Amino acid sequence: MLLELRRRLARLNCDGPLPVLLPIAAALLLAGLVIHLVNGQLRPILETVAVSQATNLMTRAIDAAVDNCLTESGMGYDDFVSVVKDDAGRITSLTGNTAAASRFRRQVTEAVIEAIRGLDEKDLGVPLGNLTGQLLLSGVGPSVRVRVWSVGSVTAEYANSFTAAGVNQTHHQIDLVVDAAVDLFLPGEVLPVKIHSTVCVAETVIVGETPDTYLELNQSPAG
Repeated sequence: MLLELRRRLARLNCDGPLPVLLPIAAALLLAGLVIHLVNGQLRPILETVAVSQATNLMTRAIDAAVDNCLTESGMGYDDFVSVVKDDAGRITSLTGNTAAASRFRRQVTEAVIEAIRGLDEKDLGVPLGNLTGQLLLSGVGPSVRVRVWSVGSVTAEYANSFTAAGVNQTHHQIDLVVDAAVDLFLPGEVLPVKIHSTVCVAETVIVGETPDTYLELNQSPAG
């Protein structure tokens, strides 16, 4: 009777829940450790790749937005700058057209915000193969989800440059400098990103003596 009781207790201990749970707990612990190690090693790579890829995409989106605004508005050099000449036909001054330049700047700012918000998550996502650093694995595997969480400040300012273009000729270029602050959403974190893009919006070659008064533009025809 006593011997039979001992056999039943031994069988209960062997078939009970404790021996079954121990391997499961060990497997979960090992999996958690592996995930922690992999996350610690891949997280910096993921952040770098995601920021680089998103910056390139958003820079192209900004450039496209500026080009579209130029096409839609039909603006050219004469819309940004007025060239004033004297009775002899000599250029006496270059004057920025403040109202037109300001309207165009606002149009670009709104278009840039919409372009960044409209970026496809499929384009922003980072394939796992890209995180290995191996060229052959680039673009391979499922993508880690990356998307634009929010668009912060977007600013656009004009910048002028004058360079010699030959004998008695000066090349005048007007650039629009766009800066945008964006928050990217990655699994487990929100990453701030800043984009800086410079796009030429108008240019011409001034033939004749360039007046000193162009310095008064102070790098912004919009004032």
